[in-house]
Amino acid sequence: MMQRIGVFLAALVLTTGVALGAGGGVAERPAYRIGVEDVLDIQVWKNPEVSRQVWVRPDGRITLPLVGEIFVEGLTLAQLTDEVTTRLKEYFTDPVVTVSLVEINSYTVYLLGRVNSPGAMKLRSPKTFLQVLSMAGGFQEFADTDSVMLLRWEGNKEKRIPVDAESILKRGEGDFVLRPGDVIVVP
Repeated sequence: MMQRIGVFLAALVLTTGVALGAGGGVAERPAYRIGVEDVLDIQVWKNPEVSRQVWVRPDGRITLPLVGEIFVEGLTLAQLTDEVTTRLKEYFTDPVVTVSLVEINSYTVYLLGRVNSPGAMKLRSPKTFLQVLSMAGGFQEFADTDSVMLLRWEGNKEKRIPVDAESILKRGEGDFVLRPGDVIVVP
């Protein structure tokens, strides 16, 4: 019975984009935010000369014919669709714009040190510390789990945040969602 409920809930999330929150209520997943190195497909109906696939440059911008440069980093696909549509109204009557995400390349985290598979991990969706650790094959035998450190850039400053790996592993407490660019160091 529990397995059928789990399958039902997974199907609900896949088909509706809605998940159950901690209190049993419905929690909507936040819209995907465009990041550097993502690949977007921008189609303008009946205007193939404006339509194209674009790569989000390191400065967070893309360039389109007639539209010019747009800063897209952090926008949702709907926000970018609105922006391109607004800019194209100068040239076309009621342009129909569709923006699709072709590749997610911006959600990369890094694991260094005593994990079984260290290196860069390109993720397709947000993952917790515990999920990424399991994807890396867990800690090596002599890993110092009391000294795990999260390196995170906020603005122009690097923050060093101690990770209570023991508590996360043993009690399931304190797990957290990693952000693009986070570095986990396991001595």
